[in-house]
Amino acid sequence: MIYDKELSPPAYRRRSVRRELSFFGEQQNAVSAYGLHFKQTARGLVCAEGAELLGSAKTLLPGQGYTARLYEYAGGAVVTPSGERFPFPSEPAAIFCFLSAEGEEQHFALSDDGCFFLKTDGAERIGDGAACGAIHGERLFLAKGSLLRWSAPLDVKFGPQTAQTAGQVALPSADGDILAMLSLKDTLYLFREQGIAVLSVLGDTLGFTARHLPAPCGIVGASVRKCGDGAMFLADNGLYSFDGKQCKLLPASGFSELDLSGTSTAVSDEKYYATALYNGEKCILCVENGQGHLIRARAEKLIGGEKLLFTAGGELFRLTERGLPPMRRKECALRTERSFLGLSARRKFLDGILIEGNGHFRVEAKGERGLPRAVFGKAGEPLRFPLPVRGSGFSFDIRTLDENACIKALVFDLREETATW
Repeated sequence: MIYDKELSPPAYRRRSVRRELSFFGEQQNAVSAYGLHFKQTARGLVCAEGAELLGSAKTLLPGQGYTARLYEYAGGAVVTPSGERFPFPSEPAAIFCFLSAEGEEQHFALSDDGCFFLKTDGAERIGDGAACGAIHGERLFLAKGSLLRWSAPLDVKFGPQTAQTAGQVALPSADGDILAMLSLKDTLYLFREQGIAVLSVLGDTLGFTARHLPAPCGIVGASVRKCGDGAMFLADNGLYSFDGKQCKLLPASGFSELDLSGTSTAVSDEKYYATALYNGEKCILCVENGQGHLIRARAEKLIGGEKLLFTAGGELFRLTERGLPPMRRKECALRTERSFLGLSARRKFLDGILIEGNGHFRVEAKGERGLPRAVFGKAGEPLRFPLPVRGSGFSFDIRTLDENACIKALVFDLREETATW
């Protein structure tokens, strides 16, 4: 049977679609994006932090306890921020600043060989070595394996246990060894391999109590950092925040291509930083208020302080508020996931794009099939592709070498199919 019917090509309706960009997951009226050296702010996506060269790399250690200032280890001595030198045979694992009953600052160094009181004429060994420590409730606490030791109040001395002085207790648990300790408000938290122990230290040692909190498996002890009123740390399955009651997996660890193994971490200005590999490239992950971004930098070791410091290639750098990546010929890069742009799954032709914001950009667009199309131009001006990009959904690669660049939203000029054959 033959039908007398004339076939006609599909009709397309021209559309102008505006979409904002969102890191770590698609939101309503927003396209999901992954940024290298971009960060999300209230006014849009802007260039991330730059770096300032300070000179040759130094061995710097943040103090714990009474002060969080940076100590330097140089020439076989621990050097305080005020310039005092205390001879010490090797780089300490941690430095503690303790305020004595007379209000005098006292400095202590922790190593595998022991805990030492630092003096100008040498170091006095006052206790065994430990894996971690913390100053809490006017005492110095040290832990190794499941053994927890503490000093006398306002007097760092370790000895036989009494109700009012020093002591120790074994805390065997299926949660594993104690890897890190943090003092948050009036509570001491012991981060173990598979959980967190909460130690209440009220009055004398007879009033010490401990309880268990559930936590993710595989806590990385070296990643545990105090951040604001809580803490942040890495575990086997991602990055977590801890508010003293529960652990929360952060979306900042949602990069499927992000490798945080063997990371160095630090906290500065209530921001958590961690070295990372993103698609094989060295970066720094910065997390603030649960939201993260990646800074392009070949950082090796991170050092917390008023501004984040990091070492790279034998040199010491400090992060600046904003700037191009501290790597030659590297730009700020943004990649979006494939998106229907909030429209139907029907076929479309993408003719051009407009970037709301400021700066100069290179934009590459790709559909499901065919070669990508690229265009270069200025924000605020319509940019037309040399040939339309065809597909039902599109992904974009956006790059800039302008440190003042800002992306508020993308406006797409396209034609959407309205009829089928």
